[in-house]
Amino acid sequence: MWTSIKKLLDDTYLHPRHISRREIANFVRAEGPWLKGRLLDVGCGKKPYGRLLPNVQQHFGSDMPSTMHGLEHADLFASALALPFPDRTFDSVLCTEVLEHTPDPATGLREMARVAKPDALLLLTVPASEQLHEKPYDYCRFTCYWLEYLLDETGWEILRLRPRGGAWLEMGYRFSSFLYTALGATSDPHGKLTPRALASWFVVPACTCVQLLAALLDKLWPSNVSTMGYGAIARRKLGVVSRAHSLPGSDLNAAIVELEPCEQRAGDD
Repeated sequence: MWTSIKKLLDDTYLHPRHISRREIANFVRAEGPWLKGRLLDVGCGKKPYGRLLPNVQQHFGSDMPSTMHGLEHADLFASALALPFPDRTFDSVLCTEVLEHTPDPATGLREMARVAKPDALLLLTVPASEQLHEKPYDYCRFTCYWLEYLLDETGWEILRLRPRGGAWLEMGYRFSSFLYTALGATSDPHGKLTPRALASWFVVPACTCVQLLAALLDKLWPSNVSTMGYGAIARRKLGVVSRAHSLPGSDLNAAIVELEPCEQRAGDD
């Protein structure tokens, strides 16, 4: 029952992480129409932004078998550090809140550039401020300066780089997340949260008030001294991007050339 209720609340301030989810969705909504053709969604999860990509013809999703977001939406399982595709395969790349889960973000970005066609676009979001999550695969956070450096060094030309909300939204989001994690839910060793039956009825309204106040203060007294994270649109530079090193046990020679998105496969059954 709680899962059904939670789905209804996902896009409202009653969700303890609504501010962050809203800002990511707003960025994808604004920039997603620039993505086109054959798209690779790295760390796709449940492919929550597919409806915001009107010009994408084929939406391929890759993820890790250890994902906490379910396995049914991924078209294949692979590390972002060793993508099993030939060079210059995709017209567009989407990667939202994934790089912090890779121990080597530069290799991940270089692999995305390798499998992207020249002039392909990358839509990327990364966290600057976030509590530990999806343990133990939570390795880093990003400043705008490090992100600029990483993209430039790995074969990408930045077209737009924007903060996702200001300081009030960042503080409201962090406090709301803390309230829910500490008081409203229990956590397993990997950080997956399960709501506490009684406490949630008190904690969720508190999280809602915190987020609404943060949104109001952000309108009345904007401040850019901190942010929840960044969104970037980058173009794949011309020239050859070499294959990143392979991971132990990976077989990059077994490149997957003929793929159908799982939605298309399901429709053929």
